[in-house]
Amino acid sequence: MKPTIQQIVENDNIPSPPTVAARLLELVGRPDSRMDEITKVLSADPKLSAKLIDYCNSPIVATKRETSSLQQAVTVLGMRTVRLLSLSFSLMDTRGGNGFPYEEFWRNSLADAIAVKQVAKHLDRNPEEAFLLGLVFNIGLIGIGSAFADEISARFGDKSVFDSLTPEVEQEIAGSSRFVVGGSLLERWHFPSEMVNTLKHFDPCDLSAETEPFYVGQEIGSLLVCRRADARKISEAKKTAEALLGIDNEQFDALFDSMLEEWRGYEGLFDFEAIEFESIRDLESRARDSIMEISLGLERKVEEMARQQEELRAMAMVDSLTRLKNRSAYDLEVEGVLDLHRRHARSFGMIVADIDHFKAFNDEFGHTTGDNVLKEVAACLDSNSRQYDTVYRFGGEEFAVVVADCDYDATLRVAERLRSAVESLEVDFEGERLHVTASFGVCWVENGMLDKIESLFNQADANLYEAKRQGRNRIVAGKAMPMALLN
Repeated sequence: MKPTIQQIVENDNIPSPPTVAARLLELVGRPDSRMDEITKVLSADPKLSAKLIDYCNSPIVATKRETSSLQQAVTVLGMRTVRLLSLSFSLMDTRGGNGFPYEEFWRNSLADAIAVKQVAKHLDRNPEEAFLLGLVFNIGLIGIGSAFADEISARFGDKSVFDSLTPEVEQEIAGSSRFVVGGSLLERWHFPSEMVNTLKHFDPCDLSAETEPFYVGQEIGSLLVCRRADARKISEAKKTAEALLGIDNEQFDALFDSMLEEWRGYEGLFDFEAIEFESIRDLESRARDSIMEISLGLERKVEEMARQQEELRAMAMVDSLTRLKNRSAYDLEVEGVLDLHRRHARSFGMIVADIDHFKAFNDEFGHTTGDNVLKEVAACLDSNSRQYDTVYRFGGEEFAVVVADCDYDATLRVAERLRSAVESLEVDFEGERLHVTASFGVCWVENGMLDKIESLFNQADANLYEAKRQGRNRIVAGKAMPMALLN
């Protein structure tokens, strides 16, 4: 016996929206909700607040003056936009531990939301409401994909849930469509009734004037995040847009390029995979090139795809702000550094650095200045490290430097050179020169005698916090503790 819709949406594997999203849903549904109530809820989530501020400073909004506080962001965007936009951003933090591909889901959903928003603008409808509903239009995939994860895995193996869950499979497994399940999820999460009803009664085979924009938006949104340019899909999307909404080729191209421009604004807000093409013309050109590549032979195409994947993997190892290697690169590479020094009984060190009072730069001068401080410090550490040493942005305002094949005193000299160089930095802010310092923790390993790289980092990190405790802008160093040595 197939479970009921109620049993599906109440399944323990299905995550609930973040607490902030639940509170925002309550305020969105109240026409009398006040600006100070919205601001208070948003203030409880610094990550969400930062996204709203960054959104105001992105090309999407394109304000003349930089927005540096939540209150300014609320004023710039207006109450209705803030309510719907902050709810959208908060919902994208919905995650679960059931193996469902949430990152891919929200990336695809963001593309749909942007597309539906642009279609709504073209039709003179409310773009913010269209964005929110477009974002959750396929939320039923989370319900079905989570509730029936084992069955889907058994039937389709490693195949993507997005490729596996066709309307026929959804009906067979769940006894219903993703839209009915999604509408029930939205109802359980206390979404506005009109959104719930629109989704619950959506039938791609029986469209209405109310649902046609969402159907077209999903067709166009899928092009925005397509893995491979497909001339047939581009042509079908254009034909559908013209047949249902009267959007001709010229209007379609302008609408699609507006979507791309908006997506670029979101790339700084969310850590989603970037889009490679620059315009609809570029996408169509890639589609034509793809057809030509196929005609030239499968081997050449496979080689090209492998090259592109390698480039993407390399890009994934670089921090987009500082251009240093990032935490992913650290996790991938540093264990190999330990193995090399252990095999050859060579000594090496780890330096962990943290910018002093970094929060004050953000709070007093704005996040743009904070980003400039991060970039300047990163460049300073990189240019003052030795040729064979590697600097990583470990996270936030913290950096890790692997000092290769170096004795204890030389490691300390490297750390002092880095500390002194940072102390000499001056970052410009509207003609004012801002001074920066950093604290350093050092741990050195003799003859590669270390069992785990985590031990080295943890000891260096502990020394860093001791440097902070002693007054900042200083170095605290030590050698690997005996407990970290090989037996």
